[in-house]
Amino acid sequence: MNLEQWCELDERIYVAESDERYRQYAGLKHSIKTIERLAEAKSLSATLFLENFSEPRELFLTAVENIADSSTKKLELKLYELRNTKIVSKQKFDGRPVNWSSWRQYNSAERDPKKRKAVFDEFVKKTRFISPVIKERFDTVAAVYKKHAKGTSPLDGYLENEKFSYSQLIEFVKSMGAQAKAPFRDALADVSKKVLDRPAEYYDDFYFFRNRVYADLEKNFAGVDPAAQVKRTLVDLGFDLSRINIDTENRKDKYPSPICFFVQVPTDIRVLYKSESPYFDLQGCYHEMGHAAHATSIDPAAPYHDRYGFSMGIAEIFSIFLERLTKNKRYLKSLGITDGRVLDELVQRNNFMELFFVTFYAANSLMKAQFWKKKLTVPQASGLYGKLIKEYTGLAMPGEYWMLHHILPDAIMYVPSYIIAAVRAAELEKHLQGKFGEDWWTQRGAGDEIREFMRPGAKIDLARFSRMDASLFVKEITGA
Repeated sequence: MNLEQWCELDERIYVAESDERYRQYAGLKHSIKTIERLAEAKSLSATLFLENFSEPRELFLTAVENIADSSTKKLELKLYELRNTKIVSKQKFDGRPVNWSSWRQYNSAERDPKKRKAVFDEFVKKTRFISPVIKERFDTVAAVYKKHAKGTSPLDGYLENEKFSYSQLIEFVKSMGAQAKAPFRDALADVSKKVLDRPAEYYDDFYFFRNRVYADLEKNFAGVDPAAQVKRTLVDLGFDLSRINIDTENRKDKYPSPICFFVQVPTDIRVLYKSESPYFDLQGCYHEMGHAAHATSIDPAAPYHDRYGFSMGIAEIFSIFLERLTKNKRYLKSLGITDGRVLDELVQRNNFMELFFVTFYAANSLMKAQFWKKKLTVPQASGLYGKLIKEYTGLAMPGEYWMLHHILPDAIMYVPSYIIAAVRAAELEKHLQGKFGEDWWTQRGAGDEIREFMRPGAKIDLARFSRMDASLFVKEITGA
């Protein structure tokens, strides 16, 4: 077997598994047995790579990660099931008991804070049902890295992909969090008074505010169809959307967060989201369509590892970049949002949410890095998480909350990549504004340039638009 043959085999397995996982996340008919069998096939394929090749390095790291993923597939599926069968409340939403998958929709709709607090506290207590699975899964991941990538821990693999040292990453995250936390607390006090008519409590989490903070402004977006509008903008920029499928149906067991599946790059990309609130729907749809536009713009002739193996800090650039349009006053005016007061309020509240994002994800990132670095137990991780959330957001949140997050209990790291990509997305927009003007999204040339950046996949030339200068993004959200 040569490397080309191995890549062809591995891609076929990946496509089949991605298709079945998409069906599961979409709440459609799927086969758990098929997912498990395909995970076994993926593990066998990865083992074949390690037995026969050591280069390219990107595929070596991916092979180890795939073995870890496959070795924990049953645990991952068990976690998914337990979230929807054990993380369930007595409260109801849409005629059914609130579960983990419908929690965010419930929080968006429920106006009684006592009921929301009761569900939050209930779910925190019920993390006892999922904590053993989370711990076993991460223990297994660590054992796989120890066996197959001697000297490389799960954290080391993440850092190598992102091209950061541990000290560089921690310094970056701490710096971002430190610059955001004081302005965030001031903004939180102001926004809480406007939106809640009371100080924020721990159960008023990031995802609750992401929906509720725009409640009094959302009537302005009632006539905006998120999917139709983002398609129109991408087509105007010259993107071919024929290989992107968007599913907006509201199924009971559909994944709670917007998500994009790279089923086959660049020919079969699928987006899932279900409505939570009008303005968030716009933001979430644009974010995932940024992923989709990125994936479908990658050169089909690029090597296998360049089409699929780009780091998370690259994967999130174009999603955050496209989402930024939903916060751009000039762009919103083009959607018919012309009231100056509304636009000014949106800017203020978007800056508040960006500050919340930085403080929240700083805590998320530092906890997860130390989880691997110090080999923490789940109770130790929860204790640390509670301290970090309090330090950066000021909210006295139960530390077990991290197990209810949609990424922290699943991914090896991932969360710092959002902050990294947010800085790069701001730099990318600044680059396009300098070259094509403030209304760059109306210029076909801007679309050509974006696709030129996207085309190499993992071999993207970041230096063409990014210096990892966080000051641009920080000044934007703090008003400094």
